[in-house]
Amino acid sequence: MALGSMLAFMNSLLYAWLPVAFGWFVALLRFLLRAGRVHEVASDKGAAVLHNGNGKGECGCSCVAGSVVREPKKILIAYATQSNTACKLSHQLFSTLSSALLERVSVCASGSVQDANGPFKENCCQGDRADMGTMPELRVLQLTEHGRQCSVEQLMEESAYGLVVFFVSTHSGGTAPESSRSFAMMLKDAYMDFRVPRDALARVRFAIFGLGDIAYGAEHFNRFAKDLYTWCKGLGGKFVVPPVYASEANMVSLYNVFSVALVKWVGRAVFTPDGVVVKKKLEQRRQAGGKKRGTEVGDSANRGAGESRQRSKQIANDSDGEEEKVAAAASALNGGMVRPGDANEQEELSDSGGDDINSSNNNDADDTSADDVEDIVMNENDTGGGTSGEPPEMIYPRLRENLQRQGYHLVGTHSGVKLCRWTKAMLRGRGGCYKHTFYNIASYQCMEMTPSLACANKCVFCWRHHTNPVSRSFRWKVDPPLKLVEEGLAGHRRMIKQMRGVPGVTPERLEEAMQVRHCALSLVGEPIMYPEINAFVDLLHERNISSFMVTNAQFPEQLRDLKPVTQLYLSIDAPTPEELQRVDRPLFEDYWERCLACVRELRRKPQRTVFRLTLVNQYNMENVAAYAELVRLGWPDFIEVKGVTYCGTSGASTLTMKDNVPRHSEVVSFCEVLCKQLAAYTEPRDKRLWLGSETLNTSEKEEEASVCGSSEGGETTATSGEQRNSESEGAAYGPYRIACEHEHSCCVLIALRRFLVHGVWHTWIDYDKFYELVRSGRKDFVAAEYAAPTPSWAVFQSEEKGFDPTQVRVRRKCGKPLVITSGC
Repeated sequence: MALGSMLAFMNSLLYAWLPVAFGWFVALLRFLLRAGRVHEVASDKGAAVLHNGNGKGECGCSCVAGSVVREPKKILIAYATQSNTACKLSHQLFSTLSSALLERVSVCASGSVQDANGPFKENCCQGDRADMGTMPELRVLQLTEHGRQCSVEQLMEESAYGLVVFFVSTHSGGTAPESSRSFAMMLKDAYMDFRVPRDALARVRFAIFGLGDIAYGAEHFNRFAKDLYTWCKGLGGKFVVPPVYASEANMVSLYNVFSVALVKWVGRAVFTPDGVVVKKKLEQRRQAGGKKRGTEVGDSANRGAGESRQRSKQIANDSDGEEEKVAAAASALNGGMVRPGDANEQEELSDSGGDDINSSNNNDADDTSADDVEDIVMNENDTGGGTSGEPPEMIYPRLRENLQRQGYHLVGTHSGVKLCRWTKAMLRGRGGCYKHTFYNIASYQCMEMTPSLACANKCVFCWRHHTNPVSRSFRWKVDPPLKLVEEGLAGHRRMIKQMRGVPGVTPERLEEAMQVRHCALSLVGEPIMYPEINAFVDLLHERNISSFMVTNAQFPEQLRDLKPVTQLYLSIDAPTPEELQRVDRPLFEDYWERCLACVRELRRKPQRTVFRLTLVNQYNMENVAAYAELVRLGWPDFIEVKGVTYCGTSGASTLTMKDNVPRHSEVVSFCEVLCKQLAAYTEPRDKRLWLGSETLNTSEKEEEASVCGSSEGGETTATSGEQRNSESEGAAYGPYRIACEHEHSCCVLIALRRFLVHGVWHTWIDYDKFYELVRSGRKDFVAAEYAAPTPSWAVFQSEEKGFDPTQVRVRRKCGKPLVITSGC
């Protein structure tokens, strides 16, 4: 009975809603028919397509054509992208052009046209409007030789496209994006092949919008877009607007100029099966023929053959006025002067590639009140200002919005702070980061900050997926260091206050967290680029805040002039020039020479120095011997080896957990092999000294005996049995040994053996002693003077694996937190 009642209820519900659903379907169908049967579909690879009308008149309206309508030339929007920006702009232009074409269809279907003398009605497929042609099909495809996308063969197909718009980005080294390199190679081959006719693309119109970064230098800036322009032009292609070479800062404003220029050109273009005809301005055409409109409409049937011949004649020639006008607009953006009437000057401009739109203006173009492209350009230049000669601000509105969405508290015009997840964890009593294990940093008293969001690399493992700016020098407005320190501390404390009430956060820890004691200058970007970095560090030390400076080994001059800091890092992301280029994608062309110079400068620093190695599977873990050579050149006090942190997959980062993130056991194995490689070298005398004496001038057996002997100082100075086993295996012999590990972070610390004093590691820092040394005015104090003993739980292969036993460890199992009071 219950089943029968349920079936009856479902039947009644179905019959009740079926008429409603049918009514909505009929309404949608009628709407599509009124719109000229225009619809947008997506292909299997995300390509968008706008189809023209079917079975209607030439323009896609309701008029019945007298003969079979042939397919007109299509409009193709093709993109080559690395971080998906070009793809987004392509679909944005797709929407803009679709709206413009639909608007033209709607006007045509209504039969009403606004004339200077008032509105008049006529049949759109007859008379004066018979030259509108058929509405072109619009496609968005990727430039690649794979799949159902845009290949070189498809591009050079004579009957395919009347207008091709390129949105292309340039990868590191001035190459095409990885997915489009096969297309670039094929098109270049066609350009270089003498057997391919020089007019192979003569019947196709082109436009190019390039995306690049000026920080890579003029030679590599938008190189793929410039090559694409050369190849297409060399094969006879004609450009309807000058190529645009944009950077991140001016992309929005230049896109507005570019899209408006294209919409205006498409509005004057007629797409026919034989090609594309560009008409003069509508006002000029009406002024010339307005008085004879009645005669033209009446005689439209008798002049069809003449129109066809005239149309074929016009296909071979663009409207010179249009090209000259856009070139003048481009010159206005560049600050140059071009006389549109001078044909010779225009030809020279096109051949030399000087018609690029590459303004540095960051303001959006005002495309609502402008009559023409020149007006848009002039409005943009007028509103942009920039004549005072002052450097721009690093954080422009789009970048500010992006970084704030990621949780940054931005300070001034080029700095920022962010609350580390380990700060939150230790506030809740759930453990500290590896710096707490290795160097005695209280994670909840650590502020993660950068005085310069800009960087000189675009690393494949970048936490921010390259949303921060890049540059080879600090070329922006400089904020005073006092402002950065004060506002950075204030912003950090505001974020700490937001943790009040979170489970596990006690009032005592919250009060202690408000007293910042450490500053990790490793948030994002390159802090050493900041011109006032020494004054910035002095202000930190005056407030008893330690300084952990991390640099990407690309600025040897700034490294040489840097004042003593608590601990100085060099990020060594690869041991060879080829691998470093692949991993870091540096801006400097002499990146390897700069890296080696930074290693030599680090060797001259008497304070604590660290090599930071970020291991990425399939990128930089194979050539251990080359790493050993770099270590021998710099002799750092410590080597931090950490597995890469997975930060999601995107167009800017294609790393995956499965293929690229090493396990902790793999990191440990790498460190053991590195120590064995370094065993072949002998450290210099100054790296053997401990407080003025060579305490380690003993045999390996004596050292091992001291390690195996009784520990002094109770738990703080104890040495684990597992550590002794590691030393006996041979990885410990030589100038470097594995000292500490933090399993949760997949991080291992290798230290010079001089920090193993009487069997006790001294990797921790006596911060009060460091501030005392800094205030003494000495610059020659050494790392041993402010070293402190390392507790047993932080030592390599201890039972706790680097987890502080005073904290509460929480493991998640089946989605539920499981509290484990011990460190294992």
